Amino acid sequence: MNDLVSRRALIGALGAGALLPSLGSAQSYAAAGIPASSKELWAWVAAQLVVDPRLAWLDTAGFGPALSAVMVREYRSRERQSLDFREYEAAVLAPEPLAQRLADVAGFLGAGPDEVAFTSDALAGVGLVARGLDLQPGDEILAGSDERPAVLGAWRTEAERRGWKLVELPQPGVPDSPATIVGRYAGAITPRTRVLLLSHVQATDGTVMPVRELCDLARANRALSVVDGALGPGHVDVRVAELGCDAYAAAFHHWTNAGWGIGALYLRRDVQPSIWPATGVARDAAAAHERYGAASRYLGPAIEGLGVALDFQRVVTTARIGTRIRELAAYLRLQLATLPGAEILTPANAALNAGIVALRLPRGDHAAVASALADEDGIVVGHVLQGAFDALRISVHPGNDFDQLDRCVNALRHRL
Repeated sequence: MNDLVSRRALIGALGAGALLPSLGSAQSYAAAGIPASSKELWAWVAAQLVVDPRLAWLDTAGFGPALSAVMVREYRSRERQSLDFREYEAAVLAPEPLAQRLADVAGFLGAGPDEVAFTSDALAGVGLVARGLDLQPGDEILAGSDERPAVLGAWRTEAERRGWKLVELPQPGVPDSPATIVGRYAGAITPRTRVLLLSHVQATDGTVMPVRELCDLARANRALSVVDGALGPGHVDVRVAELGCDAYAAAFHHWTNAGWGIGALYLRRDVQPSIWPATGVARDAAAAHERYGAASRYLGPAIEGLGVALDFQRVVTTARIGTRIRELAAYLRLQLATLPGAEILTPANAALNAGIVALRLPRGDHAAVASALADEDGIVVGHVLQGAFDALRISVHPGNDFDQLDRCVNALRHRL
């Protein structure tokens, strides 16, 4: 059924291509076509997303539905790629057009064009940094124990290979302030700490980490700050230069609504010489993409689709999208607080939360509840089981509405 819905949605999008403003050009959305009122705007946003209309999709942290215009662009890109790869490569992957696409991504992330390289996702970017560093045996990587398992695994593998030490810092309970988090990391840094690894937004409980303060802490201790930005772009403000991080690995298939399999790695300009490239490129290559963007040769359609998604972000505006996300999450949090015995695990401090609310149910059967919500109620939420952390994770996108949130809370209430 879902495959049928997806094909129907794609065919409809392709047929409606002429209705989109200049699908063949760099711009796909125009400000003049955006509804003026908020009520009409968010209904319009929902209509742009390819998702089964019967579902209340509340798992954007797991996967964000793509824009129909992104899917159209990716399809047309693959078509051109197959028809004549030589011409396609010149039009999409040659230095000049690729530089323009990198500039667009750099502008979105608040970076310089020579500080960004395309990757397949955030994990690929984090892995490039882990494999490219020249640390000494006994050097330490400090990371929270609630970082994504795949990210911790990438650093654990390098640590085991090369004699480094991965120090996993536990999170005791729900943090109440940014200062509490910074104090925890400050107390764990040692003279051997060479890397501070952290998420922009934690995938467990949705904590928006105090990245600026933690990057300042790392720099004061001569450690490299590496940020897993899988759940950042399109969700919270990402201006990497202002965050002060040395490396930021982004993914664009969550809140940015691009297709699956496209990300970017930001490396601060003066840090790049200390990180070996993944291929045989010269270490003194002028730009990050020349050094770390070897995968882009296989990412042409996804790169073109990302351009459409970034157009969407610019036209609707990231500030307005962020406000909508927080508005929905705040309403959801208030409603979830009325569930008997339920415990909200996401920080209440407004500086530490955005579009994710993690919830522990009194019976603790979170996997069964998540499955039943999807199968019986058409409500998709995440289930996170990581060490001692076991919870439902509900994450909203701007196309959600308050009725969907009420459906979710009422369905949970009936299962308590």
